Amino acid sequence: MQTNRKKVYDFPHKAIRYGISKLVQESGRTDYSDPKDALQLIELGKEVFQMLKIHARDEEGVSLRHLEKKDPQTSLKDKEEHRYLEEKIEKLESLLDRFQAEIEQVQFHSEEFYTKLIRFQTDYFSHMTREEEETQVRLHLYFSDPELEDHQKEIMNSLQGEELKIWAKYLIPNVPTPIKNRFEEMLKTYS
Repeated sequence: MQTNRKKVYDFPHKAIRYGISKLVQESGRTDYSDPKDALQLIELGKEVFQMLKIHARDEEGVSLRHLEKKDPQTSLKDKEEHRYLEEKIEKLESLLDRFQAEIEQVQFHSEEFYTKLIRFQTDYFSHMTREEEETQVRLHLYFSDPELEDHQKEIMNSLQGEELKIWAKYLIPNVPTPIKNRFEEMLKTYS
């Protein structure tokens, strides 16, 4: 793998790793009997899951779409994994919703949520690693760095303001200052 090439997954995967890890941490320390504490976790979960959905949508709508033009079979594994992960997200979101709806069962639901979230984290991190090791190689095979930058611009231009804010919230605290500064400058361009 050529390390001097543009890494398409670098920014989104850093934000996602941070967001999922933060959700795992907070779900383990939340006092579910405190409505304010539970609500903060619910909001965090919904935000992180929204970021994951945005990422899958944009990856399939841009990167994988362009890749399929070069080799129609190359995106099948990614899309299959996305469907699997989306099903897990729906189940986790359903458990979050039950925290409020079934307050008397909150302790049971919180334990189930935490256990399923840990499994989800493992699955999602494995998925990202495979994309970085396999899909990224295919992108480098078929596209130049300027073409990959055009794909990134296509994604950035499609993002709505609230979606950009979510990405910024989870990316900016998770990168070194020079990258943070570049990302903040890039955000100004798309705001």
